Amino acid sequence: MVEKLPPEVQQAAQELEELQERYLAIVNQRTLIESEISEIKRVLEHLKELPEGYKVFKNIGNVLFEESKEKVVKELSEKLELDELLLDRYRKEEQSLKTQIQTLQEKLKDMIAKHYQSLATKEKKTITGS
Repeated sequence: MVEKLPPEVQQAAQELEELQERYLAIVNQRTLIESEISEIKRVLEHLKELPEGYKVFKNIGNVLFEESKEKVVKELSEKLELDELLLDRYRKEEQSLKTQIQTLQEKLKDMIAKHYQSLATKEKKTITGS
């Protein structure tokens, strides 16, 4: 006979699944921001090597616009700063979720162990006739 897990165990398992989904979403967002930061740094390095007066173009939608090097560097530097703040936030949230997941996993293991232990005790009593 298959025993159904108690509602509190099912609820904890559902909560764990939701935390894991949020964790994966944050990891994906962090990875995207890290890639964007890397790309911005690479572009800024190339821009710094360009001589004064060199034509720089900025892509907006499907159109390229000529822009001053200084303005592009300033915009990219601001974007880099914002992305780094966002990355820090994602890392903190990721660590928090990781801790919550580990705690809930341990709690869930204990709940399941107690449930099966109580089932074994009931079965033993039934078999011995106590």
